Amino acid sequence: MKLVTSTISAPLVRICLISVGLFLPCVSNASTSAEICQALKPESHLSIAYYVHEESPLGTTSGTSNLENFSTDFLYNTNSKWAFGIGHRTTILNIDGLDLQTNGYLHTFFFPIHRFSKSDNKTFRFSIAPTLSGSSNVVKDPDEYSADALQLLAALIWERQLHERWTLSYGICGDHRFGDYQIYPAVSASWQLHPSWSLEFGFPRSQLTFQASKSLTSVLRIEPNGNEWYVKDKSLQKDSQLLYEAYLLEWAFNWRAHEHLMLSASVGREFDRHYELTLLDDSEVRLPGDAATRIGVALAWIF
Repeated sequence: MKLVTSTISAPLVRICLISVGLFLPCVSNASTSAEICQALKPESHLSIAYYVHEESPLGTTSGTSNLENFSTDFLYNTNSKWAFGIGHRTTILNIDGLDLQTNGYLHTFFFPIHRFSKSDNKTFRFSIAPTLSGSSNVVKDPDEYSADALQLLAALIWERQLHERWTLSYGICGDHRFGDYQIYPAVSASWQLHPSWSLEFGFPRSQLTFQASKSLTSVLRIEPNGNEWYVKDKSLQKDSQLLYEAYLLEWAFNWRAHEHLMLSASVGREFDRHYELTLLDDSEVRLPGDAATRIGVALAWIF
């Protein structure tokens, strides 16, 4: 049985760990869920990414799972005040040893709108993204859309330059990166340790960036990586919610090969993984998954 998922949830202390790695602006987000909380890059872009996970056991059952994630993002920055886009996340979850109620292909489509305002050393951003999240047999049929398949992502973020080397960002976000929809505080402090090194320490993401050269960058990051989908069986008679929770620690290498072209390769580890699934016999289960390695590639065209 195949299933598409992506989410992450775990204790606050783990989210506040520091990440080190390669950072590629404008390439599809490392997260496999739709989210608009993180800082936006100023360049308009079109990006695609692919991630594959190793197979891992599902709790104490005889079942195993592995994931494939596809990401596509388009963002058009009209000026310094507005940006519009569209994004798509697909996760294919291959599960062996268990019979699931739904098929294994999950999709999330989202349509972000961003509004910016700047004054002196302060910046404010309001972002909103109507979202459709469901299994393939839901999203392909508009008659199956319901409030359970619709989501609304939102972010209110303030950023203040405290010093030439220090920036403080704070605000409120709402999304499914923790699995269930949550409204949570977003806080981070960025420190330019050296012209080539910068540290962002915060919640829900922390990362360390190294600028090896003008075209080569590395970032190590840690963040929650989750989602929730409205799913139905093949006959469209039974429905349920499918939830995936995990944390992602990832190291990425990014290369700006050309003024308009960026490439990225990454290796990461997902841990504290959990699935909330409905089986073919209508029983609802919550299954832990062992930690799994993830590798990925991404490509972006900047314009």
